Amino acid sequence: MTATLEAKNEKRMPQVRWESVSCNLCGGDDTDTIHRERLAYFGKPLDFTIVRCKGCGLVYTNPRLADVNEAYLEDSTASEEQWRRHDQAKSVVFRRALDELTRLSDANGENGSRGQLLDVGCGSGHFLQEAQARGFEVMGIEPARAATQYARSKGLHVEQGDLYAVQMGERKFDVITAWDVIEHVPDPMGMLQRCADWLKQDGIMGLRFPSAIWQHLKALVFHRWLRMDRAAYAPTIHLTFFSPRTFEKMAQQVGLKVEKVRTTAAEANTENVFLDSLKRMSNLVTGTVEKVAGTHLGNLEIYCRKI
Repeated sequence: MTATLEAKNEKRMPQVRWESVSCNLCGGDDTDTIHRERLAYFGKPLDFTIVRCKGCGLVYTNPRLADVNEAYLEDSTASEEQWRRHDQAKSVVFRRALDELTRLSDANGENGSRGQLLDVGCGSGHFLQEAQARGFEVMGIEPARAATQYARSKGLHVEQGDLYAVQMGERKFDVITAWDVIEHVPDPMGMLQRCADWLKQDGIMGLRFPSAIWQHLKALVFHRWLRMDRAAYAPTIHLTFFSPRTFEKMAQQVGLKVEKVRTTAAEANTENVFLDSLKRMSNLVTGTVEKVAGTHLGNLEIYCRKI
């Protein structure tokens, strides 16, 4: 997703439409409210509620914007230099991910390639470039037009559209990735099922997303301790917040077995020195707490195998 490259929304604000939803994991409607947050949407302040399902523990925004990804689909004014800095910030995360994907996937593609790799929500295409350099045959899907055009300018095969608009026919992939995507989609179960259908038997899926507890800690720090008017859960664009347990439950329902869970440090913020320092400090603190408590607090990186 192109979440870190926000468009300068100079166009007229879209109509605000709300929808209430049931839990995407168990279908329940009995919830506890765990956080409230006011955020601007195209300049207009809106109030959001974050809830936790009493049945299965899934955390999600409810009610939510029916057109939650409208901002992504606006034409971006990002310059090539901004795209380059964005790519650079992600490089370490992507290279570590490829190390893990290479270890888990024993696919041998045609012509000596490591196999077929699909990146869902590929943004500028930087991960595809890194994967291509490792020997994968790559393809991307990206809903935003500006990001798609930029990725295609690098010579990459990227289809513009959402997951359900793109048709693969009989094509199957050895590896499918979705970095910072699943928290944005209205139907995460449907997304996982679609990806599982596109995976070859024994294929690998890699995902990265902010954990529910990480968002809760951000809410405590930003809103209660620092009294900052800053997004914690960012519910204008974030719809679902997983823990390792709730994600594993959902993955099992679509035929994916979780093989590895680890924490990915928050990448540097190239536009704001204060936020960059805060991220670096939080990485140090959460890393220490994780070692002591034996739990995952930060951005989750999860690898699954189709069974």
